[in-house]
Amino acid sequence: MKLRRSLGATAGALLSLVFLAGCTNQPEDKGLSTFSSMDQAYAAVDEVLKCESDPVGDPIVPVGNSGKLTTEQRLCSEHVQVDLYPNEAALQTSFEILVNSHQGEVHLVRGANWIVVDVTDVATGEPTTWDIQRLAEELDGRYTTAGT
Repeated sequence: MKLRRSLGATAGALLSLVFLAGCTNQPEDKGLSTFSSMDQAYAAVDEVLKCESDPVGDPIVPVGNSGKLTTEQRLCSEHVQVDLYPNEAALQTSFEILVNSHQGEVHLVRGANWIVVDVTDVATGEPTTWDIQRLAEELDGRYTTAGT
C-alpha cells in the first residue's frame, strides 16, 4: 500500500511538470526509427528488454497545452513505458518535459515518433536494472539520461 501511494505521488509530480513545462524549438532528429503502431513499437521494445508479462500500474500521461500528447502508451514494466506520438511537435514537447523534470534520474530512448521512459530511479530511489542504452542501439534511437 505504501509503495502504491509513493508511485501515485511520483506520477502526480511528473504530471504536474507536464502542465508547467514549456516548449522550445529544436531541430528534428533525422535517421531515428519510426513505428507505425503501438503493437509494432512494443514488440520491438519487448524483444530487447524482455518486458514483464503483466506490469502493474498505469503509464504517466504527458499533457501539453492542447491536451494529451501521445496517441498510445503501454507499460513494459512497472517503471518503464513506451509512448507513441502523432507528430514531431508532440514528441518534442513530451521529451522536453521529461528532460527538464529534475525529479531524479530518468532514462529515455527517443525515436522519430516514440519514446521509451524508465522512471525507476524517480519511483524507487534505486538505480535501474533495465538496459535502456542497449535499447537505443538496437532500435536506432537516441539515449538520454535526464532530470538529475
